[in-house]
Amino acid sequence: MSKTYQERLEYVGDSDQLMSLHEAVLTGGFQKGVQVIEVANGGNLSVTVLPGRCMDLYQVRYKGKNMNYIAPCGIVAPEYYDAQGFRWLRNFFVGMLTTCGLQNLGIPTEKDGEELGLHGRIANAPAENVKYARGVNGENPTITLEGTMREARIFGENLTLHRKLEFEYENDSILMTDTITNHGFGNRQFVYALHLNYGYPLLEEGTKLIFDSLETVPREAHAAKYADTWRQVEAPQYPYPERCYFHKIQKDKNGMAQYTVFNEKRSIGVNIQYDGNDLPYFCQWKMLGKGEYVMGMEPMNTFLDGPKVDQEGCPAPILEPGESKIYKVKMNFIDKL
Repeated sequence: MSKTYQERLEYVGDSDQLMSLHEAVLTGGFQKGVQVIEVANGGNLSVTVLPGRCMDLYQVRYKGKNMNYIAPCGIVAPEYYDAQGFRWLRNFFVGMLTTCGLQNLGIPTEKDGEELGLHGRIANAPAENVKYARGVNGENPTITLEGTMREARIFGENLTLHRKLEFEYENDSILMTDTITNHGFGNRQFVYALHLNYGYPLLEEGTKLIFDSLETVPREAHAAKYADTWRQVEAPQYPYPERCYFHKIQKDKNGMAQYTVFNEKRSIGVNIQYDGNDLPYFCQWKMLGKGEYVMGMEPMNTFLDGPKVDQEGCPAPILEPGESKIYKVKMNFIDKL
């Protein structure tokens, strides 16, 4: 029988014996000055959160195994961000999660004389008002992290993204709640995507991609050539031009969508659950190159290659002055299907 929380306290001198949280500021090279928080849940999960980079998830280890891809650039401080063209890629550590938005998603564009680079600015925004709290859910200790990112300028948008990450003792899940708020005095459209990225050893030959795709559309001719193999995970190749597929994911009766990435050989995997009405678009980024071996599975609130913010036909939400939109995503790390 599991012990109650009060009974557990009789055995420990410090709460880090149950769940640990450690803060640090990185030094050296391009990562210098980036704030980091490490959380271990007392079960099988350890997570590296980057308040210095949008509260995004740099790395998740489950049962000691790495679950995501990390790019050659590693962690890069936000002061090196360059909005020109595709230079966002020089700051793109990839990680378990890189957030995209809030005024651009997809290819670079220009608006009102400002260059909006690949996937927008928000991933390079450091968090303000970062805080954490220890609590109890029933009989289980919990840790909650929170921080707010700002995307604003005079004569333009005035938006914030508030992120809350919730962890529970021996529960190998992360509950993420993102709240996007318009602090301006006019209506403001915004785009938002969760660039979730899986890597070795979770991702290798034979790893399963499990979800119901009602419709699968290749992004371009090269991807179309391999359309029948979008679900397959092959060995690393060189060269390997990326392949992207747009999916319409089946929702349940409550509007929830989900997918699972599972490595049967290693008995490790992740199941992602989210509201399919809030994030109705989905892109699979299949990039199985040597040293660039990653599978991106990306829910988003607008079509990646569709009209941009404020362009006619853009389906992204519009926030009225003072209005907020809340997104919830649950990441469950699993050892069996």
